[in-house]
Amino acid sequence: MKLIQFNVPSPKDKSVYVQEEKLSNFYPYFHKHEEYQLMWIVKGEGTLFLWDRFHTFQENDIFLLGPNQPHVFKKNENTTDSTNVESVSIFFNLNGGLSSLINMPELRDIFSFILQNSHGFKVPHAYTSRIKRRISLLKDAESMNQLMSFFVLLKELSLVADELKPLSVARVFAKESGYLRINDVCRFIKDNFRRSLTLEEAADHANLTPQAFCRYFKKHTGLTFVSYLNELRIQEACTLITAQRYESIGLVAYNSGFNSITNFNRVFRTITGYSPKEYLARYRNTVL
Repeated sequence: MKLIQFNVPSPKDKSVYVQEEKLSNFYPYFHKHEEYQLMWIVKGEGTLFLWDRFHTFQENDIFLLGPNQPHVFKKNENTTDSTNVESVSIFFNLNGGLSSLINMPELRDIFSFILQNSHGFKVPHAYTSRIKRRISLLKDAESMNQLMSFFVLLKELSLVADELKPLSVARVFAKESGYLRINDVCRFIKDNFRRSLTLEEAADHANLTPQAFCRYFKKHTGLTFVSYLNELRIQEACTLITAQRYESIGLVAYNSGFNSITNFNRVFRTITGYSPKEYLARYRNTVL
């Protein structure tokens, strides 16, 4: 499936853009955009596809999608009501009008929370009522009041940071001074994961001992080096499988950086919840 770079039609005079939709279906194409998107499913149910993950959704679920995070929402095929999809989305770009506010001491914590969650998350059900209320207040506000409501909304979201689980571990790290080093390390791993990349090589690239590198990497990503490497390899495998650019599962494994088909199958199921063949079947039934 082709990935589309989507341009959100946000007004030039707004740093935060609210979009309400009542349609027969969600935007049907696999796409990404530069903006963060906080999306409240007001009505509808189906599957959110993120290339390396499937997430079911239903009415009143709320998702944050990170910048340039590939995704598509697909409603269940057994729903036929012509207006059975309703949603409210809040789009914002930290490299746009909000960029000058990121380093304000009063706002640093909430922006740090957003930057650390650029891989996206689903709001836990216990907190959806609070977040829905904040989204509604923001939606109905105007001008400066809307921007103030936006900051309060981010603050509410940040309060549940410890309970959030990433939608995808293919993270996009922030391009700001505090993250330059980990960005460089992750970029090195991303550029070399298809070959036999070792912990010692990655540590040497970061000018750290292997032990110090493991502590540093886990602190900044929440993952071990091996876990992150496997996530990248499985995402590549999912890309190859969905694009059907392969002749066998063995070739997918090899071209994704795995030297063992047994290990590939084990890691693939651990990360996606499916075998490669089951994943392809669900992709065809859900997304195509």
